[in-house]
Amino acid sequence: MKKIKIMFVLMATMIAISIQAQTQALLVTYSQTDNVYEDENIKAELVRLSLKITNKTNKPLFVDRSSSFYYVNDDAICLDEKNDDTSHAYYQPLAPKSDTWISTLINPIRGKYDAGGSSFGKGSKANYQSDLRLQVMDYMETMRYELANNQKKSCTSIHLTGDESFMKVKVYIKYDLEKYRSGDEKEREDHTFTISTWVSDMILSKYYIQEQDNIKRTNAVNMQGRMTDIMHVFADRPFEYDEDRSPIDIYETTFEKGKFNIYRLGASNEEKEGRSGKGGIGGLLSKNKDKKADDEEMKSNFEERSKARQVLIWEGETNNWVQALQDSYEKYLIEDGMKPKKALDEAKDFAKKQKDKQTLKP
Repeated sequence: MKKIKIMFVLMATMIAISIQAQTQALLVTYSQTDNVYEDENIKAELVRLSLKITNKTNKPLFVDRSSSFYYVNDDAICLDEKNDDTSHAYYQPLAPKSDTWISTLINPIRGKYDAGGSSFGKGSKANYQSDLRLQVMDYMETMRYELANNQKKSCTSIHLTGDESFMKVKVYIKYDLEKYRSGDEKEREDHTFTISTWVSDMILSKYYIQEQDNIKRTNAVNMQGRMTDIMHVFADRPFEYDEDRSPIDIYETTFEKGKFNIYRLGASNEEKEGRSGKGGIGGLLSKNKDKKADDEEMKSNFEERSKARQVLIWEGETNNWVQALQDSYEKYLIEDGMKPKKALDEAKDFAKKQKDKQTLKP
């Protein structure tokens, strides 16, 4: 009888493990070759998929959104999402000596993928969606296969040139120094420029999350504590970059039989389950400003994070990722004030759970 009970326990454990989704970190990097434009009036920069414009002058500048466009794989999306009357230009003022985020794209990489055909984003008018997502599926499966067949390997990556990339983004901006008004005879001084970027690297890696501190709100003026999640990835830094202008989107992925999900670091359970916002390519420009869930979903991860906080730590590639994860987690616990003996025990238990959670099946 005892042997039968043990057998049932083992079978139940094997079934539980077999149906458990495996998780990995996904780092998507964007080229910094042609992503910045600057003249005497303005500086513009594509930070991943978000456009940041700085007015360098002491006077207002005006972006003609009616004549400005995003291009995603050559499909044009007008920035004028507010003005339905195309007979009049819509100018967005930029305050003197200030930074402005002109618009934010939903990253089409995020979402649910199914080998049998995904329902995510159906009804979208953007015709590049299917090809883009099919290529993401191919690359993800290639990387998943490589890690699944080398259990000690901590990461794998794919590098893409501008010609090879499955997602290329270009922004064409028209701006002027004086706001045009109907009947105004003043001659405008129009300026145009174009900047671009593309997905240059995809890195699939073992990881762990150092969660933000739990802070009780008080009336104290000085509140201490880390306010962001930190992802530790067991991969090498692909290139040097400015943390405050990071070209890297950070995701968590879950792999199941025949399908996988990609969602941003820090996503809510509703977002992970696909219940927040409309999602997909159809909502590329933020139009639902009154819906908090939609707004959060549309941000390209970390524009609003504190510049003083690092959110990504490159632990380096290793051929024994479980031990490396344990060592890193133990170090973090000790630095956080835990006694060494307890930190070691907790780190061992944590690494064991992560091994079960992150080991991909061949």
